[in-house]
Amino acid sequence: MEFDQKPAIDYWEHRWANNQAAWDFGKTQIALIQLFEENKFQFPTKANVLVPGCGSGYDAIYFSQLGYDTTGLDFSASANQKAKELAANSQTGPGQLQFVQADFYNFPAPSSLYQIAYDYTFLSTVRPEDRIKWGSRYADLISPGGFLITLIFPIDFGNEDGPPFKLNKEMCHQVLDPNFDLVYQDLNPNKEPPRTSASVMAIWKRK
Repeated sequence: MEFDQKPAIDYWEHRWANNQAAWDFGKTQIALIQLFEENKFQFPTKANVLVPGCGSGYDAIYFSQLGYDTTGLDFSASANQKAKELAANSQTGPGQLQFVQADFYNFPAPSSLYQIAYDYTFLSTVRPEDRIKWGSRYADLISPGGFLITLIFPIDFGNEDGPPFKLNKEMCHQVLDPNFDLVYQDLNPNKEPPRTSASVMAIWKRK
């Protein structure tokens, strides 16, 4: 199934339903874990967290383990089911955790906006012409003073027709600078096999 020949929701559901999620690392990235456990940046101790394109749910579960009330979002029914099954067999909390099957661009924003959002590999699925929309949507969902954590990947490879689309920090500046300030960056965060390609950890504060 070619990405450009089917609506995105059908493409991703097909991949998840047929166990073709080769991008699924199987655990939370070491760069995210060290960001919090080594206190590389001062985040609020209590916050609502959003993880769009959460897939199997590893990262959303990790945020709940840190004590954050967390929403894992994916519009694939199969991914949503996998995430719920993983959560049922994992140690979650003390933060509340929910997995929602919905479109990032259309799901209702909560009355209390998110204080933290985490984007890893989700941006690499967004067509270049839709990146402004991606950045604007985060601005709609994150409260002023809140943070968008981006683990920017892939940087040293990608497909013109995607996914994944090749990314870089300058592109993120173009789409996020209207509503966010860059407040932290690590140009060489730690990696572990099998995913050892270049990435950048960047944190953006909602204006």
